[in-house]
Amino acid sequence: ARFDAADSYYELQRRDAQVAIAAAAIEDASQSLRDAQLLEQAGLGTRFSVLQAEVDLSRANQDLTQAIADQRNARRRLAELLSVGQKVELTAADEIKEAGLWPYSLEESIVLAYKNRAELEQQLVQRDISGQERLIALSEIKPKVDFQAGYNYNDNFDDSATITDGYFFQTRVRWTFFDGGRAFARAKQADRNQDIAETEFARQRNIVRREVEEAYFNLVASKENITTSAKSVESATESLRLARLRFQAGVGTQTDVINSQRDLTDARSRYLQAIVLYNRSLNTLQ
Repeated sequence: ARFDAADSYYELQRRDAQVAIAAAAIEDASQSLRDAQLLEQAGLGTRFSVLQAEVDLSRANQDLTQAIADQRNARRRLAELLSVGQKVELTAADEIKEAGLWPYSLEESIVLAYKNRAELEQQLVQRDISGQERLIALSEIKPKVDFQAGYNYNDNFDDSATITDGYFFQTRVRWTFFDGGRAFARAKQADRNQDIAETEFARQRNIVRREVEEAYFNLVASKENITTSAKSVESATESLRLARLRFQAGVGTQTDVINSQRDLTDARSRYLQAIVLYNRSLNTLQ
């Protein structure tokens, strides 16, 4: 439940930020459209540039509409998970940033998972139970020896009677020579159950290792991508600024501006995705 709640919250953060990115893209597209219209009015631009800007603005508006729909769906999924009222409007209150650091190496993480995952412990317990069941089944056809010892004291409280006392010992041997093969059948079934438990333990252990490795590798990759994508946002922002200045000066094209706008939107989205994937991977490891 904790994992699902945290994962849904990070998804809501991502959707909230996508709405903000889409809104910023509309602002950029609107600015480009205004520039194209002013240049056309001044006789320095073309109608084609204006049409290009209008198409790009329309696309940005469509992206915002879809981002808002995805945001609402993410809110609803989190509300359903938390079992809050249908009229409750959930929003992500925290800034999107790295949720923390993972202090263990890959091998240390795998060992911790082996120690803490309940499904592995369950298979070990089942293996031990099957071993005990085998011993119990075979004990039914083995000799059983009962030994009893005691002390007797008799006195009728009659002066003419003598007091009698003494020790007694008794040994009894029971041995079932034939039971129709039931004991061996039960022992054989216990052996099979033990083999099944060991096989299931190995399968679950491989699954656990794969899950830890996937989360760890995603964490490392996302950490690297955060740094790379942050630089990409800076570069794309500067590229858009220069493309817009060139276009306003009449030495650049509207296509350059639109491409730069799309590059900036993509860089922002990749930066956001890297942080969210990092936090999700950290949540999975935890």
